[in-house]
Amino acid sequence: MNVKPFVIILAAALCMMIITPFAALAEEYPSKPVSLLIPFGAGGSADLMGRALASGSEAALGQSIVAINKPGAGGGIMYTALKNTAPDGYTIGWNSTSILTSTNIGNVPFKYTAFDQVCRIGFTGMPIVVRTDSPWKTFQEFIDDAKKNPGKIKIGNAGTGSGTHLTAVLMEKTAQIQVIHVPLGAKRRVPSLLGGEVEAICVPLPEAAPQVLGGKFRILAMSTEERDPTYKDIPTMKELGYPAVMELFRGISVPAGTPEAVIAKLEAAFKKGAQDPGFVNIAQKNGFNISFMGRADFEKYMVTQNESVAKALKLGELVK
Repeated sequence: MNVKPFVIILAAALCMMIITPFAALAEEYPSKPVSLLIPFGAGGSADLMGRALASGSEAALGQSIVAINKPGAGGGIMYTALKNTAPDGYTIGWNSTSILTSTNIGNVPFKYTAFDQVCRIGFTGMPIVVRTDSPWKTFQEFIDDAKKNPGKIKIGNAGTGSGTHLTAVLMEKTAQIQVIHVPLGAKRRVPSLLGGEVEAICVPLPEAAPQVLGGKFRILAMSTEERDPTYKDIPTMKELGYPAVMELFRGISVPAGTPEAVIAKLEAAFKKGAQDPGFVNIAQKNGFNISFMGRADFEKYMVTQNESVAKALKLGELVK
């Protein structure tokens, strides 16, 4: 008996057995509700944006999208939960810069490459914010005062190693000043500045925007590459001569190995969701810049962003 043809036929059959379930999955996807894991607690910018996007994307996806908060460990709790789910598109993650900070600093024992990136929805700056009754009217006044009083000014952030902390570290190192970094947690940043516990905070723009519009906070400088279209009169740190650029992006990730056809359906649905009037309205009110990137471009963007985060962690002496 010639076994070679038999082996070839058997191998082909095995391939069909492996491929067919994934093809069938992609064909029928989604046949049930999809869970969107959010890496932070209720009420913050991550939660508000994620829930609005989920609502706006449901019609295009053809299923309900249920937002589930998984706070803790700077995003590590959510990313661990997401990594451990089946790569079938029914559990997805509302990712952000936290996917890079948590993996680089070692909160989780894996890298951001444990996930496939579906799309970027947009980004926001993490500005340096003070109260309107503070003595600093400009960013340069703030820097000059910090140089005269090293180690006196306290800047609040979401937590050690967070995007807001790293933004303030980049500012500190590029401006050659010395400040006190205060890890407050996402919920305490705004109240701490209002109450005078700290003199400044670094915070995602959506969380500071209501206080800015209410006349209680002043934005000194943006951390984005270019000026924010909603706050065109606020300079960037880069244009003022301090190249501290850090953008808080937000997008969608899935466990590595998710079928490409499923990822394509999610990408198309969330592209529609990013254009939903309800989501656009909330984004505009909160200073969130909608700047959609498809899967291929988002994967490239993640490489460069990961390099920036790794650099900031080293400057802050948080990793070797």
